[in-house]
Amino acid sequence: MPAAILAIALGALTLGSWSPLAAISDLGKDRLMDFLVTFGAGDVWHGVVSICLTLSIVGGLFEMFAFYKYTYLKST
Repeated sequence: MPAAILAIALGALTLGSWSPLAAISDLGKDRLMDFLVTFGAGDVWHGVVSICLTLSIVGGLFEMFAFYKYTYLKST
């Protein structure tokens, strides 16, 4: 899911470069690429992988916590 969201955002910003708001779209795309390069130690794809893995781990931990709390509260 995080990879799909990043791909949609990057695709929308790329397609937005053909719209009347091209300057804003280009600026947003540059900022997103800088963000990914920062988290990828200089490589965009490493940034995508690190963001996706981090969000997946956090989502899994949240699901485990919610499941634990649900079963604990249901039994009391």
